[in-house]
Parts: sequence; structure tokens; C-alpha cells
Amino acid sequence: MTTQVRFGLPVSGLLNNSSDDFLGSVEWRQTDSAACGSKDSDFNLRTIGMCWKQQCLDRTASEANGEKPRFSTLDDSVTAADSGSIFAVLARVRSETTPAKRPPKGDLKKQVKSTSRLSREATELLRLWLSHGSAEAEETPAALLACCEVLALYGSQFPAEVIGGLWRATLAAALAQSESFIAAAETEDWQELLDDSAETRATWLKAGLLPLVCGSLFDDVKGAPRLLRAGRTALGDQLQQVTDADGVPVAEVYNSLSPFLSLWSDGLLISNLFGESLWKNSASKRFEKMLRRLSAAVRADVKLMSCANGEDAVAALNWAYGVSGVQTGAEKFKALKDGAGTAKKATTKKSKRRAAKKISKAAIPSWQSDETDTACLRSSWASDASVATVRFDDEPVHLELAVAGVPLLSGSWGLEIAEGDEQLELEAEWECICWNSDSDGDYLELQLEFEGGPMINRYLYLSRSDSFAVFADMISGANPSRVELATQLPLADGVTLDSVENGREQLLTAGEKTVRVFPLTMPQDPGVGTSEKIGLDQDSDQPCLTCSHATDSGMLFAPIVLDWAPERQAAQAEWRKLTVTRATEIDSVGAGAFRLKVGKQHLVLYRSLGGTERYRTFLGYQAESETVIGKFTKSGVIQELVIVE
Repeated sequence: MTTQVRFGLPVSGLLNNSSDDFLGSVEWRQTDSAACGSKDSDFNLRTIGMCWKQQCLDRTASEANGEKPRFSTLDDSVTAADSGSIFAVLARVRSETTPAKRPPKGDLKKQVKSTSRLSREATELLRLWLSHGSAEAEETPAALLACCEVLALYGSQFPAEVIGGLWRATLAAALAQSESFIAAAETEDWQELLDDSAETRATWLKAGLLPLVCGSLFDDVKGAPRLLRAGRTALGDQLQQVTDADGVPVAEVYNSLSPFLSLWSDGLLISNLFGESLWKNSASKRFEKMLRRLSAAVRADVKLMSCANGEDAVAALNWAYGVSGVQTGAEKFKALKDGAGTAKKATTKKSKRRAAKKISKAAIPSWQSDETDTACLRSSWASDASVATVRFDDEPVHLELAVAGVPLLSGSWGLEIAEGDEQLELEAEWECICWNSDSDGDYLELQLEFEGGPMINRYLYLSRSDSFAVFADMISGANPSRVELATQLPLADGVTLDSVENGREQLLTAGEKTVRVFPLTMPQDPGVGTSEKIGLDQDSDQPCLTCSHATDSGMLFAPIVLDWAPERQAAQAEWRKLTVTRATEIDSVGAGAFRLKVGKQHLVLYRSLGGTERYRTFLGYQAESETVIGKFTKSGVIQELVIVE
């Protein structure tokens, strides 16, 4: 055969040639006398196999997070492997192989003996696949990657002639598919390819990871350096286009986070294996930031919030930590570390006092991203922290809340608005207009404005150390007519809702955790009539805590407080609406204020609905801001937690 082949050129049918013709057709970057100088093809494959075994022994793969090195991208394919496929071979090899220890110094025979752990059955499986089914590697990207894993990570544990045959089959498949790698790498917008279909997965794999792996394994073949550079560039583009500058993934990625994390982690694995850097420093920092942002959304039951497959996502996240070398023992990654099974230390009074101190700005785990329309509010890096995630890239807004590590809310943060007899149709145009995260808590405010109609605002405040949260909906700018609003807080699986006897307070129960719910716009005394309602919504697709409000002024401030502090569970609660004055006159329309006293905690909530050009006053406090969340102290002073101008 006289045609020369290299990476990037159209080629097929290489496996139909004899080993001698195959080796002679490959265009090498430099002459390999061991491979090309003999006419004995069997000898050539044995020689290649022996050389490859030596390379595998010299390339010591470090363990990642205490696990065996592997291409995690293939985990699903290995789990569902058909008999006779390369994935079945890989499944057997993975099951029999323990993490490799550094081989002893000495000749090759001693090194091979010390690292050979595979059974004869595993070797025969690979031998049988090579004799009957090796064309599988030319047909699909995943099968080629499986060959690469066996070759790169377990090559030292097979007989020389077998690993030499696998080397030939893998190189032939890599050459055959390399033209499609270049085509896939020409993808300009990776955000358009975020579905979880097999075709999309193959495109991501062919554009980045496979060129990187094949270019690294077969760097003595012409075209390999270009292939390797293209793989690095594509992996960097993929990371950059589906995350913001702080590493926050776009909201759609959460639906199938594991495959994306696996691609980038496997790229790091093969780069580490060959002693190379995968990305530029800026991309590496972005990847580490992404791990930190995702860690903040891990709750105590080892699931990633706002993710369709939360457990799989955490497993992929842990694997990414292992191969990236990020120090998981640092305090800022404690949530992920503890969530993965680290034993908790006994809590002492001294440690409780330390925990009550204000957290530094650098140690705050919470984040918000305008570019990806997501936010994560988290009280601390402790595994049993309270954490909320909000995705507002679509309508309805997606909300999850875990209190003290226990899932409480999960699903659509629903909102229904009727202006007069007209039901307003909400669109996916929510915008974050305010984000504040400090030592007291996290505050997120969203806004939706109707053209020629009302403006809707809603906020969520999560206290960092006082075990409470505030959900509030606001209407302003509506015509002075009847406006009805219903807000829906979606209950997580297993959460129940009950009403407190002789009161309007509600109780949410999640396992052993009880959360008190205070609808501040409603009179506390059930004997006082009101058109507002609160209770379980049985008509929605999932159980929801629904609170309905109405106003004739076109303006409304409707806050709901959730309290889960153990020391306040049996404490007497008292709340009421406060009188707001403006220029010494009562202003019952342009602003709303409420106070809630539960045990020793005394909260004050205020919202201006009609501008802040003139001060309003309540409880002797002059409010020049639009929003105030604070504590009413024993001395009669309001200690501000949040002020929004």
C-alpha cells in the first residue's frame, strides 16, 4: 500500500490491511525503526506492545480523589455495556484493576509482573474483541475513547502482543475519525448544543476530548500536534461559552451537568498523565471558580440543587476536584467535603460561639450571575447549612430551599396575577435588579415589568446565622383597581403543610425539621375577616404553599417569613401591620411595613411602593430607602440587616 495516512485526512478500512502494510502506510513524524524496520508483522506488534508497556509504567497516573483513574465520560456506556463490545472489555478491566502503585525500579519483566493484575478471562475478552469486533472503534467516538482508556491506563497489564494489537486498532480508529474531529471543532456556539442527546454528546466528545487524547497517545504520527492543540482549544471554548467569568454554568447546563464536568475532568486527567497543562491560567482559574460555585449548591444529602440528577452531579464534581488538584480540605470547600461523607465533629458551646461571629467577605459561599440568570444563597460552608438556589432564565422561576441541610422547597416559584378581570401572562423576562451578600445574609431581588402595566418585584432574603428566610412579592405601577396575586412556594418531596389551630400561622414539616410560616399581610387573629388565603394548593402539578392577596390600590407588599430556629419552635409569635406616615399623614398605599416577634427575635420589614423622594416613618424610623429588613432591638432601635436604595 503506497498511500500515506496522517491525522486529519480522509481514511477508512485500515484494519483490513496486514500489520506490515498498516505500519508502512502511517506517515510518522520521525522514523520508528522498531515498528517499521522489520518485515515480521507479529514481531513488530510484539515490539510495539513491549514499548507501550514500558511507556505505561513510566507514566504513573496519580489517583484522583482516592479513585481509580478512568475516563468518567464512559461511565454510563460501561454500565450498560453489551456483551462482546469494547465497553464490556473495559467494564471487566475496571472491575479487576486496583489503583496502580509506583512500580519498583528494575528491568521491564519485574515491573510488568508487579503491576499485572488482570485475569486470563479479561485478556481473552480483549483478544476476542480484537479478532472479531475491533471495527467498532472506527464507528463511534465513545468506543474509540474506550480503546484509549484501556491502552493508556491498563496497557502495562496485558501481554505484549495483545496490547500491540490494541495499539494498532486504536490508532486505525483514531486516524479514521480524525477528520470528523476537525469538523466538530468548528462549532461556533456551544450554548446551542446543550441538550442531552447522543448526537450532541458525540459532537462535544469529537471536538475536544478525543482529539486531545488521540493527539497525546499517538504524538509520533504526523498531524498529532495539530490535533492535540485543537482539542485543548475546543475544551477551553466549551468551558468559556457555557460559564460566565466567575465559573457559573448557564442554567441549561444544570439539566445535564455530569457529562460536561466529565469531559473537562477527563481532559485534565489525560493532560496530567502526560505532564502537560490543559488550559491557559485564566481557563484553569475559571474551572476552579466553577467548582467552588457548584460546591455552594450542594446540600447535606449529597445532591446538587437545581440539577435534574443531583447525586450524579456531585459524584462528577468530586471527580473533577480529584483530577484538578484543587485543595478540597480548604474551609471554602467544606460543604462538598462533608457532603461526600466526612464525619462531623461534635458541636461544643465554644464552637457555637465561634460560629456566631460574623463571616468574612472572602469566606461567603453565595453567588449570583446576571449572565446565566442563576443565584445561590448559602448561610455557610458547613454541610448542614441552609441554602437556596434560584434559576430565573425561564418562566416560572425555579426555586429550591434546604433549611439546616433538609430539603424544604423544590420546583416552580409560581406567581399568578389578575388585574381586574384580566389574567396577566408572565413571560421569561425576569431580571435581577439587586443582589447583596454580607455577613448578615443574602438578598436577591427580581423584577418583571409589563409594558403599560404593573411592575412585579419579588425578593428572597436568607439569614446567615438566625435561621429564617423572607419571601416577598410586590406590585407597583398598576392602575388603581382590583389586583389579585397568588404566590406559590413548591414543597419538596415528603414535606407536609398544616395550619396552626386558632391562627393563620402554618407549619411545614420535613422529616424531623419543623418550619414555622408567618403570612404577615394577614391578620394574626383568625377572628378578623380577610379576603386573603393561605394553605395547600391541591390543583397544581405538585403540592404548593399558596398565599393569595388582593389590593384595590394597585400596590401591594406581601412578605412571608419562614423560621426554623430550634429555640423558637415553641416560642409565642406575634405579628402585625405597622402604620406608615409621610409628612405626618398616614400613607396606607405608597408603602408597607410589618413587624414579627418570635421569642427573642423581633423582625421589621419595610417596602416603599410609591417612590422614596420623601421620607416615610414607622416605629420612629425614618426610611429613606426603598427596602429595609432589620431587627427591632430592646432599646427601640432598628438594626438594619438589608437596605436597598
